[in-house]
Amino acid sequence: MSREDAAELVLNDIPDDPPEGFRPLPMGDGFNLYLGPVYGKMIDGSLRLGMRVGRRHLNPHRTMHGGITASFADMQLYASQQHDPALRTQLMPTISLSLDYISPVVAGDWLEGHTMTLKATRAVLFQQTLAKVGERIVFRSSCVYRLSGREAPEGSTLGATFSDIPVD
Repeated sequence: MSREDAAELVLNDIPDDPPEGFRPLPMGDGFNLYLGPVYGKMIDGSLRLGMRVGRRHLNPHRTMHGGITASFADMQLYASQQHDPALRTQLMPTISLSLDYISPVVAGDWLEGHTMTLKATRAVLFQQTLAKVGERIVFRSSCVYRLSGREAPEGSTLGATFSDIPVD
């Protein structure tokens, strides 16, 4: 694929059309710009992340590429950061991420992560995510993050971005 083909794919992809109340997340620089946009909405006191699956996210089988799935799963850290104000600006590198692919995701699907923090110690954060398209579970992930105690680089966390949004 040429650079021109890649640019055309991104520029003329499926419109995001997020559901009502979802706002774009700051994506920072680098790879996340190609993944996104990813959106967030406060639901029941927790940040829910979502994205519209476009043609650029697909593998040759016309389903969402596993690497995109893993990246979306890893971004669920934002949900944990938003839930706990003490974590909002902290650098938290990924220690491990495991994924179970349950059902395929195709172009046009709205993908949402339903994330819960399982435990936070002084040094480690454990979380799990069930990702859904509608009511259909499409993947389950388990992530472990290191709580570094250091400030994250500017633009790499959500900070208080969603703290002012009314909860549904």
